[in-house]
Amino acid sequence: MSQAVYEEGIPYLEKVLGCHENRVRASPCYCDFYGLPPLCICVSQHEIVYDQTMLLAKRAEDHGVDVTVGVWKYMCHVFPMLCAFIPEGRASFKFMCDWIKDH
Repeated sequence: MSQAVYEEGIPYLEKVLGCHENRVRASPCYCDFYGLPPLCICVSQHEIVYDQTMLLAKRAEDHGVDVTVGVWKYMCHVFPMLCAFIPEGRASFKFMCDWIKDH
């Protein structure tokens, strides 16, 4: 986690949401997933939200949601947006397109 998250992000969340329990309740990882359509998730194994992404996928599956997760190594957050520039971005874009065709 970058120093900016510690210096700016966490104090901001504490100010807006208050206690830790409120911040947990605000996380999409802990919402009600019942009735959601299938989810396609692309994530880098080395990005800061990897653990939360995997938790979200597991909780959604536990609530009966069809979840497909594609995992890449050594990519930054939102790497699929770089599909015009890096092969991993193109691969993730193809992964999503194939998923859409299958669903």
